Amino acid sequence: MKKIAFASRTVRQAIKLSLAGSVSLGSSISTHAAEPAAVPLPSYTRAPMAAYNFMMADPLLGNNYEKPVWNLHDSLGLPEWLSLGVEQRTRYESIADSFKGSTGTGPRQSRGGDQMIALQSDIWLQVKLNKFRFAAEFLDARTTGQDDGGRDAVPFPVNNSSADTLDFVQAYVSWADQNVLYRGIGAEVKVGRQTMDLGSRRLVARPIFRNTVNNFTGIRTRVISYDNWRINAFVTMPVLRYPNYNSITPVQNLQNHHQWDQEDSHTWFSGGILEASNLYKNINADIYLYNLDEGDSSRNVTRNRHYFTPGIRFYQKPSKGNFDFQAEGMGQFGTVTYAATGASKDTQQKHEAWSSHLEAGYSFDLPWSPRFFLEYDYASGSKNWANKTASGVDGRFDPLYGASDFDFGPTGIYGAFQRSNINSPGYKLDFAPRSDLSFRIQQRLVWLASARDCWGGYTCTAAATPALANGNGTYVGDQIGITGRYNFNSSLNFDAGWYHLIKGDFAKSAKTTNATGGTNGLATGLSTPGADTDYFFVQSQLRF
Repeated sequence: MKKIAFASRTVRQAIKLSLAGSVSLGSSISTHAAEPAAVPLPSYTRAPMAAYNFMMADPLLGNNYEKPVWNLHDSLGLPEWLSLGVEQRTRYESIADSFKGSTGTGPRQSRGGDQMIALQSDIWLQVKLNKFRFAAEFLDARTTGQDDGGRDAVPFPVNNSSADTLDFVQAYVSWADQNVLYRGIGAEVKVGRQTMDLGSRRLVARPIFRNTVNNFTGIRTRVISYDNWRINAFVTMPVLRYPNYNSITPVQNLQNHHQWDQEDSHTWFSGGILEASNLYKNINADIYLYNLDEGDSSRNVTRNRHYFTPGIRFYQKPSKGNFDFQAEGMGQFGTVTYAATGASKDTQQKHEAWSSHLEAGYSFDLPWSPRFFLEYDYASGSKNWANKTASGVDGRFDPLYGASDFDFGPTGIYGAFQRSNINSPGYKLDFAPRSDLSFRIQQRLVWLASARDCWGGYTCTAAATPALANGNGTYVGDQIGITGRYNFNSSLNFDAGWYHLIKGDFAKSAKTTNATGGTNGLATGLSTPGADTDYFFVQSQLRF
């Protein structure tokens, strides 16, 4: 009887821990929050503005998301061992005056604007048999409504960050026990295709704002001591989204073709993270190590990244009337084949990079529950990005499979900043006039970490956005933004936001780069970005 009572108490503690606001995908303040909000929550966490049924019933931590008021399970009278959910998200995006440079012949132009309607539809099915779960998630992500782009073709062509039609993003079997051997320890083993959110989500995440998701095929093990620590360990192959940008002509047809996604059998992504709770005065910590071992295949030519990425994070969760903080440091070392063409093709370079995130905030004990916090992000860049020889050192930090929206703003057809070659302080202010209405105001000043490196993705090629180099100085610009969310109920939610990028000297004078380090032709007069950039989005999410 004592063992049974202990097991029951352990499960209750697990559910309380989860409901108290463990690091999760959702936030009642903003779709871009990495940590739980300071606003007093009811006995659940509000779901993010993205497909979330895959997280509805955590076998170890319980159900920490509010059940949709309109749901198929209850409407159809389904048994408890069967879960079924359908979700649909529609987002309209508009951008004026791109920050991206132009060669005059490529797919992106630097002036004018574009628009896009992003559609994400999701079906979730799970069968629970004792301690076993058999789950599948089927997602369709596509876009429509882009401008034709005039003389410069398509300003923002469809690619695999926005389109992945009709495919299984998850299909796995798992075994879970909340009280292994009556020791107060929970354990789960999950085998198959799955998504992952680890730690702060800066390196391993299922993106929220992006229309498509990161997923992996392999084995993942979790072990939890509910009051003290949690361990996640995994060995996986990343899943490649097909058809890809390079295999479909014209690119607009990417969303009109269907091709099943496949595991990258020549690439392995593995590692583990230890999360410790309440080390000292509600201070928590993560320590982790991830390994990416990438190889070429006939259908996927890679940069042969072989990275070890260790990291550590200390943080205190927000609570009304108290200070909170977050400090995370990430290192990265290994080798990479950086050049794509030219005499230095396939030359292997040493890779040494690092990144950090610092945050300090205060949650006021006032009406509207305001929380104000300062933040600072740094991610190293290469000291000489044009050096593609074996003697060169690649210093551009690679964010692996992480999410960037909660730190740097929305992606979609915007996505101005990533965790690569960036040096950026900023602040955010969250407040909620009502329990169903919340807002965030934010501002970021952005410099390059290295003046001799590009601004944009970790590949720094003409195919990556924005991939601009050879600008004037290191000041990229000042980004301000405001987002808001209205929760009509637990089944219907609305979200909107506006971002304005005041371009600095670097963004105003930057030129596009190609894969070998040279600058592309500039004869068309469209070589530099136009006026300051404005980006707007509005979206709805319907859940059953």
